Amino acid sequence: MSAINWGDAPTWLGAVFAAAAAAAAVWTLKSQRDQIDEQRAFIAEQSATLALERAALVDAATDRRREQAETIAWERVGWALVLTNHGRAPITDVHLQHPSGALDTGTVETTAASVFGIMLDPVTEPYPVLGSGQQLGCTRPDRGPEPVVALFTDDSGVRWGLDEYGKLDEVPSTP
Repeated sequence: MSAINWGDAPTWLGAVFAAAAAAAAVWTLKSQRDQIDEQRAFIAEQSATLALERAALVDAATDRRREQAETIAWERVGWALVLTNHGRAPITDVHLQHPSGALDTGTVETTAASVFGIMLDPVTEPYPVLGSGQQLGCTRPDRGPEPVVALFTDDSGVRWGLDEYGKLDEVPSTP
């Protein structure tokens, strides 16, 4: 029988180190894959959180956007409809309209001479600025069930339509 030649010690030592290096490389790759998976999960969680925060901010901005417009209100006073700015900021380009045609529009003055305690001082439309606490009125047309609508611009530049029944809608701006 002949003896098996197992090689010399440096070859064996090199083989052991090569195997250890290969095992370390495999372990490093697995560790990096685990870290990438953790980072992906973290990013997905952060993205979901940011999406929820963004939705909350958009809702808050929408509420703030409507806040001033919701301070404008209609009131029926006898034969007249009175639009009042209950807000702190003025509204601009106020136009009162009804499908039946032009309305007799004017600023509201309290007077003892009128049966209803008010008088309308005629103005041209659109009325440029309706400040805080100011009122603009019109006679309610007898024709048609359609409501009188007030179109106005708030201090943020958003155009609104408010009908005499309290329906408030944002009006798309025309280019």
